[in-house]
This record gives sequence, structure tokens and C-alpha cells, in this order.
Amino acid sequence: MIKARVNPNSGWHWVYYWAIALIGAGALCFQLYVGVEQTEKRFDQKIQTLSEGVRGSFYDMERHLKESYNFLLLHYGQNPQLTELVHPQNRQALYDFLKPEYDAMRQLQPNLFVMHFIDPNNVTILRMHRPEFAGDDLTEVRPIVVAVNQSRKQASGFETGRNGFAYRITSPLFDADKHYLGVLEFGVRPEYFIHRLNHQFAIKSQVLVKSEKLQPLEHKATYPIVGDYSVVYTDPIFNHLPVDENKVSQLIHRHDRTYLVVTGVHLGSFDGEPVAKFQMLEDITDFYQTHLRNLWGQIILGGSALLVFLVLLYLILRSYSRRLVATLDEIDVLQHKNKVIKHASEVDELTKAYNRRYFNKQLYWLIQQLDRREPVSILFYDIDHFKKINDTHGHLVGDEILKGLTRFVRNHIRSDDDLIRWGGEEFAVILRKVGLREAVEKAEALRLGVEQITWTHDIKFTISISVVQLHAQHTPKDVQGQLDKLLYQAKQSGRNRVEH
Repeated sequence: MIKARVNPNSGWHWVYYWAIALIGAGALCFQLYVGVEQTEKRFDQKIQTLSEGVRGSFYDMERHLKESYNFLLLHYGQNPQLTELVHPQNRQALYDFLKPEYDAMRQLQPNLFVMHFIDPNNVTILRMHRPEFAGDDLTEVRPIVVAVNQSRKQASGFETGRNGFAYRITSPLFDADKHYLGVLEFGVRPEYFIHRLNHQFAIKSQVLVKSEKLQPLEHKATYPIVGDYSVVYTDPIFNHLPVDENKVSQLIHRHDRTYLVVTGVHLGSFDGEPVAKFQMLEDITDFYQTHLRNLWGQIILGGSALLVFLVLLYLILRSYSRRLVATLDEIDVLQHKNKVIKHASEVDELTKAYNRRYFNKQLYWLIQQLDRREPVSILFYDIDHFKKINDTHGHLVGDEILKGLTRFVRNHIRSDDDLIRWGGEEFAVILRKVGLREAVEKAEALRLGVEQITWTHDIKFTISISVVQLHAQHTPKDVQGQLDKLLYQAKQSGRNRVEH
């Protein structure tokens, strides 16, 4: 019976439809992933550009400072009036001599914080910025001074002194006759760099110094503490944002604004040790929203295209689904007919047992598979004196006998054993996974069972059986020859026998 297709909207083509939809959704997700990756790359590029720009400008400012103060150093070293005064006994005279020039420098550069003369033994001669403090030994608190006095070579870097944290250009001072006088140090506040960088890059900044590096301060200031750092300078906007000090870069969304915070420059001491870090904050709201709109635009465009494609595909599949179903039904009908024809070609019409065609095909296949399967045995039997039954009772009764015998044998073998009508009153049974000994026992049981039954029209009869176990070296012709030979022996030996 052919199974009808009641739902034209179900079938393998809809499986393909949903597979395509899934692939499309995957492609859309991949597009989203690529879009996010590209956006992240743009942000990374912006971070890199900002960091490299600030770092480059910072180094340019360092170089400019060194050039400016080296010129002053050269000028002072060639001025005998000044070099003669570089001595603790002449402190006041030195101060009076430099005061007008120092005030002029401060006016030109308000962030000039330090002008400091130190003798070769690391003892202060004069602080122009704090003239009242002099004569103190700096050996334990000012590593850069000790290093320059020892090497008599210029050094620069960030360092904390008794009066504050500054970028210091610390240089050996010689007179015109190359006599070593000690150290002359200039220092500028971090604001010197901050104000210029803020203006150049339109950013806000803060400077965080390692708290342990602020120990030399004579007057301890109360700086905000962030982890291991103290905030020595900050823009007020940092007080309103949740900045994670451990991140190199981060995006912060606050009050409909988006900020990029980058720790782009580490401030080092004269020997390269990081002592502070410079944090930058840039308002990138426009940049962020532009790329966010572009990303959403890609998602919406891709999603719309996918939706339109799936709708069109759905309509096309629905249009052709009935034709496909009809075609598949026709194929089912043909397959069923082929199955019926094949079954009819392999089944005996009278007894419904398999026929000789089926037996020959199975025999060939079983011999080919013997090296990989369990043993197989074959019973071959016929009804003794069947011609006499036909002659006495007629062919219709003979047919009833054949059908009854078929039912009996089928009921006494396993479901996976095959019953075959070889022709006339001759039958065969294929016993799978059964060796010769067990097959002979089965044959004897069948023979005795048939002998004990009274059949239709009070007919009694017996059967003769031959038994052969298949071997890999057999051919179908060999097997059939052995079965015939053994059955002939059973007949010659008086019938109602099993030969093997």
C-alpha cells in the first residue's frame, strides 16, 4: 500500500531551506564578527596612533628642554663671575647674581621648578627656588645627583626631590679652566608636558607616581592613592569616570559620551626605571558613534538581504513543492511496483515459499561470505511417492499437500531461515549459523514430524532429506550436485531418511 504525502509543505526540500537559513544566519553572524573585528582594529589603530603621537611629542619636548638648558649650562660655565661664586661661602652672592636671570626664566617658563647647585660631595650649595634651604646632604635621597657627581656626565629623568616631583636635567658644571665645580640641575614640573600634550592632541591627562618614589618629599602632600600609585596631577574629569588603572586602554561610556583612556607613556628615572605613568583621556563620542552606526548598518543591510532571500526561496520552494511531492509519489509507486515484481520473481505462487531463482542468488552470496560469517547448512527434501498422491487424489489435493507441508516446515524453522520450493514436490531450507550436526538434527525432527501427521483427506506421507554444510571452496553447482546425490541415496535406501 502506497503511503500518501498529505503535507506538501514538509519534506527534504524544507530541510534544505532551513539549512540555507541556518547558513545565512551563520554568514550574518560572521559578518557581525568581521564588523566587530574591524571596529576593534580601528580602535586599536586609534590607540596606537594616540600613544605613539604622545610618546613622540614627549620625547621631542625632552630634547628641546635639554637643548635649552644645555645652552644655559655652557653659558654659565664660561662666565667667570658665576663660577667663582659656586661655593657655600658665596651662597648669598651667587643668589643675588642669578636672581634677575632666574626670575626672567620663570616668567618665560612658569613650570621651571628647580635651579639647584650641588657641590661634588652631593651637598646643596644653593636652591634658587628655595634659597632658605641649603647645606643638606643629598646622597641618600637624590640618586641622579650622586650618579652625575660620580660619572661627571649629564643625566635626565623624573625624580622626587625634597620639594617635589619633577623632570630633572642634571649636569656636571665646569669652569673655563675645566675645574669641576659640582652639579647644576634644572627641573620642570610635569605640567610642562601635560599642558602641551593636552593642547596638541585635545586630550585630558593625569600623572600617577609610584607612591614609594615620593618618600624624599620634605613636606608630605596628601595625594589621592590608586593602587601602588599617587595621583600628583589630574584633570577633574577623571574624578567622575570609573577608570581601571590596571588596563592599558579602555572605553568608558558616561552620560551619553564615550571616552578612550590610554596609559600611553611611562615616565622613567635617569636610569630607565619607570617611576610614573601618564594617562590620557580623549572624548571619542563622534568617532565611536560613527563606527557603531556603520556596524549596525551592516547588520541591518545583511539581515534584510538574508530575509528577502529567504522569503523568495520560500515562495519558490512552495511553488515547486507540489510538483516535487507528485514526482516523489510517482517514484514510490514505481519502487513499489518494482518491489512487487521482484518479490513475484522470487516467490513461488502456490506455496508462497521462495523459488529456485532466489535460492540460486542466496547460495552464490552465502558462499562468497563464508569466510566472514557463521556456518551455513542446507536441507533438501521431497515428498516420497508424491506422484501416487496426485494420481490417487488429484492435483488439487496434491497442491493442498504442498501448501500444508510448507506451513508445517515454516512453523518449525527460525524466522531468519529461508524456505524454498525448488520445483514440484522438492524443497530446500537454508539454515544460517547452523553447522552440519545441528542441521542433521533439525532434518530428523522435520522428517519425524511429517511422518506422524495425518494430512488432508486422511493422507499420510513421508519425506527424504539430504543435508550439506557450505564451505568456501564450494561452487553453487557443487552444492546442488551434493544435495541431489545425497537425496538420491536416501531414495535408494528406502526413503523416509536423512542423508548427509
